[in-house]
Amino acid sequence: MRAVFTSILLSATILSFGQNYNFKPQWKQGETKTITIVQTEREYEDDKLISDTASYNDARIKVLKDKAESYTLEVKMENQVLRSVMDLYESVGDELPGYRDLKFVCVVNKETSASEIENWEEVRDFMNNSIEQTGKLLEEKAPEIAPFMGLVFMPLKAAFDSKETIEEYFDDQFGYILTPFNKNFELGQAISETETDENPFKPGLDISTTTLLTLNSVNSKENSCKITQEVILDLSAFNEMMKGMLQRMAESFGSSDSTIAESTLDLDKYKMDVKNSQEITFDIKSTWVTKVVTTGIVSGYDPQAEVKNRKEVITTTTIN
Repeated sequence: MRAVFTSILLSATILSFGQNYNFKPQWKQGETKTITIVQTEREYEDDKLISDTASYNDARIKVLKDKAESYTLEVKMENQVLRSVMDLYESVGDELPGYRDLKFVCVVNKETSASEIENWEEVRDFMNNSIEQTGKLLEEKAPEIAPFMGLVFMPLKAAFDSKETIEEYFDDQFGYILTPFNKNFELGQAISETETDENPFKPGLDISTTTLLTLNSVNSKENSCKITQEVILDLSAFNEMMKGMLQRMAESFGSSDSTIAESTLDLDKYKMDVKNSQEITFDIKSTWVTKVVTTGIVSGYDPQAEVKNRKEVITTTTIN
């Protein structure tokens, strides 16, 4: 009887035809999950390690509602405003206990996996207030660092400025929860999507971004699968912009045509490569992602300094 029940459950979770898979969320109201995030950053010059740091965060997910067409999730994470100043003023969390956790209420459509932050106005106001209160606290308790905190808070202010930016932030932090759902996977075949996005190295300059999503393996015995996601950036427009900027700078200093040409050739020798990938472990039976390893690598070669640079950011997320 148990085997029959398990078979029915899995068939409701996976629509599979041969080697094709389409996963559907099958969460339960009241379910809770704990997320642990470990991020390591390493910087290299000529393959020599010059910097190695680690940071830790945690978050919690609870299924608040299970309706016919949607789930409502509550996601709590550490307030990154307080987190950003803890190294400079360690007791900030104790003195502002009401601002320790940031809470999102997210509605997820069961058929499309489209998500919407229901309490985005509350999130915006909470973050604005926490920035204001943290600034006041630092002016009183750590006046020597208070003047510099505006630069620290600036990215967070931008990220929580509107519904659109708040949903982008949420997707960046927790989008992997929904990645496996409602896609027509064929084992070993990449699903490709190309879109225009903002250049991370030059705000205001759009670049082409291609995302490759692949179901790499399915383990029927363990009711789990591995999904990889690779993001490919087209930096050709950015490189051309840099060449034009160099030429204009050379011309403004009255450089000769030969100097400009030489400088442009030097720029041609500059090599930049960006790699961004995720490996997602998904539990087919519970329909929860259980682990995500995100790897970001930016590497380049500076012909003037004759130095190879590489920065690696590896984020390991476990969900229990």
